[in-house]
Amino acid sequence: MRKNIKLTSKKSAKKKQKPQFDGFFFFVKDQGTGAARVIVIILKVLELIMTTIFGLVLGIFGPIIIMKSDLVDPEISRSPGFVVWIIASALYIIGMFVLMLGRSKTASAIHIGAMTATLITHMIIGALFADMRNNLANLYLPCVFITIMTLAVMLLINIPKVIEHKIQRDNEAAPSVFDAPTAKKRGK
Repeated sequence: MRKNIKLTSKKSAKKKQKPQFDGFFFFVKDQGTGAARVIVIILKVLELIMTTIFGLVLGIFGPIIIMKSDLVDPEISRSPGFVVWIIASALYIIGMFVLMLGRSKTASAIHIGAMTATLITHMIIGALFADMRNNLANLYLPCVFITIMTLAVMLLINIPKVIEHKIQRDNEAAPSVFDAPTAKKRGK
């Protein structure tokens, strides 16, 4: 006699769950909670706009045009400050991509390095334009504000996690009144 054997897969028995969309998020889901989430999204959009303007357009193309043009004094166009400016701008762009991938601490470290390079650029170019009234500081110093926004994003995302972790650790360490052993019944 033949027996009907039904072969089933455990995988097919389980319901396939589709990822649910629970609101707008800008590239990554981990962006804080509550009002901090809205602020983080706004800061990321502003940072993306500022990085495009000051990091890419004015930070990469600007120094290259200055270095290659004949309109500027050759002593100025051969300055190492322009190379440092390009490197700092590239770091801001890289840091922006890292931030969008959800690595706010790494992005903050990259942007702090870029801010350091921006301040070095300021010292070098400031020395070149010491006798002139105007220099190029308006083109590269707004990048310092990008670093401040990245630090704000990092703090808004990570401080609630740290506070929640600390509360959880304190609750585990402290005994609860409800977990105390029950007293022996009287009358036995």
